[in-house]
Amino acid sequence: MFGLPATGHSALAVMTEAEALRALREHADCPITVCAAKLQAKTYLVRIGKRAPRPPWRI
Repeated sequence: MFGLPATGHSALAVMTEAEALRALREHADCPITVCAAKLQAKTYLVRIGKRAPRPPWRI
């Protein structure tokens, strides 16, 4: 699907900051709407204040 490998896109039970940063690097080309790992990483980093949430408009 979307040219992504079939494995490695599942969310983790618990994610650390280091794992979240690694997931964002490894899944940089994945659409966040289909990659649970990237969505979990982005959500975690926003929650702990390491990333800003995306504004509802495009800049």
